[in-house]
Amino acid sequence: MTPFDAAPGSGAPRAAPNKEAAPNKPEMAKRIGSAVVLAAIAVAAVVASPWSFALLIAGGGVAVAWEWGRLVRGTRFDRIAVLQALAVATVVILVTLARPELALIALACAAVLIGLASAPSGTLGWSLAGLAYAALPAWALTWLRSDETFGATALLYLFAVAWTTDTASYVAGTLIGGPKLAPSISPRKTWSGLIIGAMTPALVGYAFALALGGTSGLRLALVSVAIAVACQLGDLSESAVKRRFGAKDMSHLIPGHGGLLDRIDGVLIASLAAALIALRDPAGPGRALLIW
Repeated sequence: MTPFDAAPGSGAPRAAPNKEAAPNKPEMAKRIGSAVVLAAIAVAAVVASPWSFALLIAGGGVAVAWEWGRLVRGTRFDRIAVLQALAVATVVILVTLARPELALIALACAAVLIGLASAPSGTLGWSLAGLAYAALPAWALTWLRSDETFGATALLYLFAVAWTTDTASYVAGTLIGGPKLAPSISPRKTWSGLIIGAMTPALVGYAFALALGGTSGLRLALVSVAIAVACQLGDLSESAVKRRFGAKDMSHLIPGHGGLLDRIDGVLIASLAAALIALRDPAGPGRALLIW
């Protein structure tokens, strides 16, 4: 048995629900309301300052650590979740202070401590995966925001692409339907939703290029498609993990959405894709993402 094979409270994976029910109208109203509130908080934190955004990301890291531990270890806020939350907060602070070398050391130390704490319980692999799932996107998002000139705009662009991907894929899957994308992972996702959800954000990229000036609309549109694909991979990955542990939602933290991870799963992986693209100019990640 590998470290990824142990489910909380038993030695075997739990059975996953057979299908996902479509949200009814009251539930949809909750989803829309929660999404608007979360989007407003995210945009305000991004625009206000790098430190307000760092505070938001650190707080999100605490929630992600709690939800991950709740899912894979069947616990609430145990010592492993505390270590994960502290690691995310430390990484965010150090990256904001432009000390990536110290952030890397802190992350490595956290991985060792979490490994030691989780090995006896048989959840070593999942606990380390939780650290990576929380800390690496937090690093990527904070680093993108650190660009004084283009940081805020880069994050607004990233969020616009992710939100457009989610909305377009949902609408296409509902109105067009068609063959299922991965029925064993997420029965409601369709190929039409994947394709429309990946292509529609090209319009977001082109619109940002027009607004910014001095950049290629076609290239930024293609970048948007790549980020949208990463966003959908993040959504599918989280669905696969939930099915592995027989859970419908990561938690009940957000009305209409379940947990925070249920809402930001796509953004987490999309942020890694954006950061990899931005490595073409490490001194100006926001500019590297937007200006082509």
